[in-house]
Amino acid sequence: ISLTMIPIHGELTTISDLCLSTTNAVLQVRVSRMWEFRGGNERGNIKHLDLVFIDLKGDVIYAEIPPDVIPILKRQLSEKLIIFIGKFVVEKVKPGYKVVHNPYMLRLNRRTIIVKSNANDLEFPKYTFSLTPIEILPQFVKNKERFLDVLEKITAVSNPAVVCNTAGDLMMRRIIKLQDLRGNTIDLSLSGMRSLEFDGDAVLQIRQKNHIIAIFVGTLMRQYKDGTHFLSGTAACHWYINENDIPAIQAFQRSLPVDATAVEKIDLPNEDQTHVAFEEKNLLQLNDIDHFTQKGERYQCTVTIIGIPDKQHWCYRACRVCSSKMISTPDRFLCTKDGGCPSKQFEWKYNPFIVVDDTYSLEFMMFERRAAKLIGKSAETLRKYNDPDIIPSDISQWIGHKFTFVVRILYKKSMRTEHPSFEVLLIKERHGKQDVLPLLSSKSSALGQGISLAIVATKDLPELMTISSKTPTDQARLYKHR
Repeated sequence: ISLTMIPIHGELTTISDLCLSTTNAVLQVRVSRMWEFRGGNERGNIKHLDLVFIDLKGDVIYAEIPPDVIPILKRQLSEKLIIFIGKFVVEKVKPGYKVVHNPYMLRLNRRTIIVKSNANDLEFPKYTFSLTPIEILPQFVKNKERFLDVLEKITAVSNPAVVCNTAGDLMMRRIIKLQDLRGNTIDLSLSGMRSLEFDGDAVLQIRQKNHIIAIFVGTLMRQYKDGTHFLSGTAACHWYINENDIPAIQAFQRSLPVDATAVEKIDLPNEDQTHVAFEEKNLLQLNDIDHFTQKGERYQCTVTIIGIPDKQHWCYRACRVCSSKMISTPDRFLCTKDGGCPSKQFEWKYNPFIVVDDTYSLEFMMFERRAAKLIGKSAETLRKYNDPDIIPSDISQWIGHKFTFVVRILYKKSMRTEHPSFEVLLIKERHGKQDVLPLLSSKSSALGQGISLAIVATKDLPELMTISSKTPTDQARLYKHR
C-alpha cells in the first residue's frame, strides 16, 4: 500500500510489529469479531465493547473500547468490515479470558480515528481460531486463562428455553450436541441472546441433505454438579457453520461419510422456579446449616426485612472485574480480592440487609439483578442522587415487608464470620407490609448486643405503591413466547 493512499496520518504497520512503545501507528485490519461485554448480566450496562482484528498477514489482536467511547466509535464498526485505524494505545493483554494468542491488546479511545478501507475483500483474511480437540477439553474446566475454539459436527440441536443455571438464575439456553471424527461428543450450551441468535431452524431444515460442520469460537469449559463437562457460549461466542472458504471445515468434511446423518431435534422444556418445591427452613435452622456439606443447597424461608446493619452504607464500591469490595487509597481505588486483582475501576452495588422471623435474624444479600427487580433501580442509578449514609426511600419503603425467598449460603463470606450470610436467588412470594414486626431478644439475633439497625417504623413507611411488570423488552417477549 502506498503511503499516499493511507487516509490517516501515521506510519502504516502490521499487528506483528506492535509493541508497548508503539505510537503514531496505523493499522489496516478487518473486524473479525465484535461483541458487547456486560458482565454476568447481559441486560446490564455495557462494560466494554470487544473486538478481534486481523490484518493482511493473518496476524490477530484483541481490542477494547471503554463504555464512554462506545457511542463515538461503534457506529463506524461492523463485523467483516476492513478499516484503517490510528491513534490507539498498545497495552499488555489481560491475564485472563484471552480471546486470541497475542501478548498485546489495543485500547481505543475518543481520539481514535477509523476510516473504511477499499481493500480487496477476497484477499483479506476473515477468520481466526485456535482449535482444541474434544479429548483435552476437560483439562480446561474452571480455567479462566483463555477462551476455547472447537471444530465439530453438529448432531443435535434443542429449542431455546428458559432454564435455571448453576447460580440459580433463570436464563435462556439452547443445547447443541457436538461430535468429532473419532466419535467423541460434548454439549455446547448457548446462553442468553446467543441462544436466540443461533439459527436452529435452519440447521434442522437442511439436516437431511448436508453434514452440519461448525467452528465455535469464544467458548469456556464448564462442569455440571454431577461432574458432566460442557462448553458454555455467551456474548464472546461466535460460530462459522458450513463455511466453504474455511480449509479446516473442508478437511473435516472430507473425512466424513458421503451420506449425512440427520441432526436430532432435542425438546428442552422451560423451567418455572416459582412452582419448584424447596426445603422450608426458618432462620434459626439456616443459622445452623453446615457450610461444607450444604453450601450448594437451596432453601425456602419466609422473612421480614427490618433494615441494614447500622455500621454499613446501603451501597458499596464493587470491582468491575470480580465484584469484590474496593477500598480507597490516597491516589486510587484498590480491589480487595484474595490473591489480588489489577482492576482500579468500580461500580456501586447494594449492601446486604437484615431479615427476621419468629426464630432468628440473619444477613441476606440480594445481588444486582434481583435487587434492581425489587427496588426498581440499580445501585449505580440510585447512588447518583443519594448519599451512601442515608437510606433512599426506594429502599426504605420495603422495610417491614414480608417475603418468601429461595436462598443459598454465601459460602466464602460465611467462612469468615460467626453467623452465615445468604444470597437471595428468587423472590417466590410477596406478603406485603406487616403491621407488627417480629421482636427478638439479642440472644435470638446474629447481630449480637450493642448493634442497632437502620430500622424505619412500619407506621412511618409511605403507602405501599403497587409495582407492575415493566414493559417487556424484545428479548423478554422472545423469552416469553418461545
